[in-house]
Amino acid sequence: MANVTAEENETAIRKTELNTDDDTATDDDTAKQVGVKQADRKSLRHPDPILQSLMLLATMALMLAAARFAVPQIVEEIRYSWHRGALRAEYDQGSEGLKNVSLDTLSEAYQMVTAAVGPSVVHIEVKRRPIEALASAASFRRSDALTTSDQGSGVIVDKEGYIVTNRHVIADGEDVMVTLSDGRRTAAVVVGSDPLTDLAVLKVNSDKLMPIQWGDSDRCRVGSPVWAVGSPFGLDRTVTFGILSGKHRLVRASTQYQDFMQSDVAVNPGNSGGPLVDARGTLIGINTAIVGDTYQGVSFSIPSNVVQQIYERLKASGRVERGWLGVGLADVADHELIGDDARVRGAMISGLADKESPAAVAGLRQGDLILRVDNTLVTDRGHLMRIIGDSLAETVVNVEIYRQNKKQIVPVRLGSRPDFEPL
Repeated sequence: MANVTAEENETAIRKTELNTDDDTATDDDTAKQVGVKQADRKSLRHPDPILQSLMLLATMALMLAAARFAVPQIVEEIRYSWHRGALRAEYDQGSEGLKNVSLDTLSEAYQMVTAAVGPSVVHIEVKRRPIEALASAASFRRSDALTTSDQGSGVIVDKEGYIVTNRHVIADGEDVMVTLSDGRRTAAVVVGSDPLTDLAVLKVNSDKLMPIQWGDSDRCRVGSPVWAVGSPFGLDRTVTFGILSGKHRLVRASTQYQDFMQSDVAVNPGNSGGPLVDARGTLIGINTAIVGDTYQGVSFSIPSNVVQQIYERLKASGRVERGWLGVGLADVADHELIGDDARVRGAMISGLADKESPAAVAGLRQGDLILRVDNTLVTDRGHLMRIIGDSLAETVVNVEIYRQNKKQIVPVRLGSRPDFEPL
């Protein structure tokens, strides 16, 4: 009995030891699991900075990619919406305004324009030497380059007797006679002329003259109603009506200094030198040219702002002293454009007249791209020529150029344009 009891005790002790070992192992496993969970929680609270940076960069890249494709479409849609809104406003305004338009009122307006302009228009007759000067380019003729080349039109711009007309109307004339609107005929003296703009100023010694009012051609909008008054085929005080079809036209056989306004007003031989007027009866242009032998729906006039400037110079000195830069110019190719606006190209200097030219003295070089003169952006080569030509000799202008990927401003004192030099 005692032996059995001893064996049982020994067995019980071994079982207890085994259980103790199992409990210890279980506690160790539990501790390990708790440690892992705590490590996981710690890693969640404090993520890896490298991984976090990569995730941030990936997010930014996705956002930039989305903006690259989405933003231009949004901007374009906003622009179209704004433009459509402006068109809708104009449409509504025009539709409402047409409801209140009376044809009788329009007719009276036309008659009043004619009454206001007619007394200022004169008929010009010229006796020429029996030679040349009648032929022009085959596809571009002055509006009286046919059977009526010895007559044209003009407009009184000053009560002192100053009249503006086209130079080609009185060119090579020996005797110039002017018929006023009241029927008086008087001899006229040529004060001066400018071949580059085809303008001339005459002077008559007559009293009780009624000059036309100057208008602002820059403010005239395409589509505006315009009237032409002149003496086509010798029929004095003929009035035609149309709309302003375009501005800043450069026509073949004209010079780079000419900046035409285009209209569909009927202009025929004999209309040259007559006024183009707006709905206020003010002078906005001098009718000067047509395309082809006769009127074909397109006519051209010199803007009044150009006319007034040339008139003042001819009245003062009898000639036009134009500024001279002393450079040759070339057009700017698409791959040479500076900026995104293809309508504002500037002008490239292709060469210098000589070492003493105003451009050379100022430091301009061949290859310089002229972008701006003073505050005026240069649209193209012809525009630059007109800007410089409109400036007086000895004037200092600030020329902005693009050279070696940099913009810089160069002050230039303009010279006086020689007869053989374009700029």
